[in-house]
Amino acid sequence: MENEVLHSINLYYNALANFGYKKQDDVNKLLVYIFIDDLLTGPMRQYINELDLRVISKALNCLYGSSCLIPYPLKANEDELFGHFDFDIKPRITEGSNVRFTEDGDIRFKASGYVN
Repeated sequence: MENEVLHSINLYYNALANFGYKKQDDVNKLLVYIFIDDLLTGPMRQYINELDLRVISKALNCLYGSSCLIPYPLKANEDELFGHFDFDIKPRITEGSNVRFTEDGDIRFKASGYVN
């Protein structure tokens, strides 16, 4: 997905070079597109679950083609767009076989990993 985002940014700068202006609505869509890419490829990707991926997929479908800056992707396979997520979630366990919690009282999980 990173190449598609870079292509969209390139289209944005080409539009600025040619016209000197781009509608704020298009710029906002591009910013959301960049945010989603950062979410999927950055350090927060380990917290994305299957439901989140479905929501992100729906959001991307709304963005694709809604602006000349965000064309439809050439890749149709979600694994190629998002990479492969391992959803085997396991809680962290102490030596005494107790579930570990964060300072806020949330259950701590082992990092499931992202394989690209």
